[in-house]
Amino acid sequence: MKVLIVEDDLATRKGLEESVKDLGGEARSVGTVKEASRAIEEFDPRLLIVDIHLPDGDGIEVLRAARETDTDREGIVITGQGSIDNAIEALRAGAVDYLLKPLRPAQLEVVFNRLADRRRLESEVETLRAELQETGRLGDLVGRSPVMTEIFEIIRRVAKSNAPVLITGASGSGKEVAARTIHRLSRRAAKPFVAFNCGAISPTLIESELFGHERGSFTGADKRRVGYFEEAAGGTLFLDEITEMGSELQVKLLRVLEDRTLRRVGGSQELKVDVRLVSATNRDPHDAIRHKKLREDLFYRLNVFPLALPPLSDRRDDIPLLSEHFRKMIEDQEHAGVTAWDPKALELLQAHDWPGNVRELRNVVHRACVMTEGKVIRPEVVLALLPRAPRGSSAKKKVALKQKTAVAARKK
Repeated sequence: MKVLIVEDDLATRKGLEESVKDLGGEARSVGTVKEASRAIEEFDPRLLIVDIHLPDGDGIEVLRAARETDTDREGIVITGQGSIDNAIEALRAGAVDYLLKPLRPAQLEVVFNRLADRRRLESEVETLRAELQETGRLGDLVGRSPVMTEIFEIIRRVAKSNAPVLITGASGSGKEVAARTIHRLSRRAAKPFVAFNCGAISPTLIESELFGHERGSFTGADKRRVGYFEEAAGGTLFLDEITEMGSELQVKLLRVLEDRTLRRVGGSQELKVDVRLVSATNRDPHDAIRHKKLREDLFYRLNVFPLALPPLSDRRDDIPLLSEHFRKMIEDQEHAGVTAWDPKALELLQAHDWPGNVRELRNVVHRACVMTEGKVIRPEVVLALLPRAPRGSSAKKKVALKQKTAVAARKK
């Protein structure tokens, strides 16, 4: 990264040059506003480190002018005499940080690392945006329907924040996939993503699983155990089926979210918590509150960013895209030589109501790939795998129509 240092004190300037080089940057330094203007044009820096007080002008104006010609440029403002007004002015000019002299190399390293993380995230977002336009995928989420396009936009915005997210949707609608996508697009992407299903663990063990325990805290606790909160340090903790957590433990979770500390079972030490919490439920949260399955105060703490995933029946236009996505994924695993869909087979999939949502579709596609002889998945294979709809249902009528179409096609 090209870094321009604008500092009138020669010793400070040389010290900053060495620090930038040690951090892998390419440095150039000048001592005046006039020299800075020329260097910006010739050197084209990505980052400027500018002193506020220069012999012939204001360093903040140097930064402002540099960003007017290229908004991707970033700046660090340094000064020997800090003030709130100067700090505010620096941030308004586009500075990413405001530091007091004498500047330590460790301070500069922290800023460089933060900028590198942000650039990595921006690059990842651009890659995923291009992938979305080309393939209809955002991470592991797939769709081009209007409802999913809106979901993708919400996820991109939500991912930039550290605020808690509550994902709602029917079983199989892709709540964990959405949570993983949020993590992948976030500043925490390089840190762990840890998933925990509150309904899959005995209520007596959930506290120990989440918060950890000390040795001897209960029968069988023969050694200290780190909980999921600590395992997810710096990253994202996904709590699925949050309404299956007991009310007493919900109180403890609320305290962790408010205080950003936890205490292991049987422990006395308060431990700092640095995780982004994403939770999910297949219940209507308000209904869960009415039935005492979810504390109202915890709901408001979790529901800072709500994300509602639609059932597959509300996004039928995505079924062919999803089916092909799963076919490719399964073919990579199975190497069965199944390379395509008969269009009428895809029509049959679109006609089905999919009560099990995306998870059910994936399972049917997997079975269709296994049952197919040859390269193309035929309508009769799909028909054999789809459950019969209840008498008189709209789904049954649609499937019956597709059956007639498939039979007519075979006779031809």
